[in-house]
Amino acid sequence: MKSEPDHPMNTKLLQVICQLHDWENQHLHLVQSQAGRYLYLSLVKQLTEAKQDQPSALLKGIYHNQDLSERALRYKIREFEQEGLIKFECNQFDKRSKKILPTADLMQTLETHSQELGRILATKFVLLPKNKSATTDEP
Repeated sequence: MKSEPDHPMNTKLLQVICQLHDWENQHLHLVQSQAGRYLYLSLVKQLTEAKQDQPSALLKGIYHNQDLSERALRYKIREFEQEGLIKFECNQFDKRSKKILPTADLMQTLETHSQELGRILATKFVLLPKNKSATTDEP
């Protein structure tokens, strides 16, 4: 792929980003602030990288952001909890350590968000199904 700014692929990607942003503004009110977006995407990242049998994020891992105040993040964490998107679990050995557990509502939000991204991408690109038997050696 060429790296020129006017390449048609770049324009399509920018259109996808703009459309997704519009959808998020209409449907994901908790991610409209910088702290909300950071918290949401941090949770998504930690949950998708977590082991399947333990879908949780460490609370202390959320606070490692130099651009946001701890107060802003605490406020958003409480807001996510009040909205029923997350709950907390204390470590049984160290009560100072907490895990953030996703609720069914958060998992549904992530699924809806993912489906919308896929729908928007499909309007600009041809999406091929992932073939499990394909290898990276084939052209």
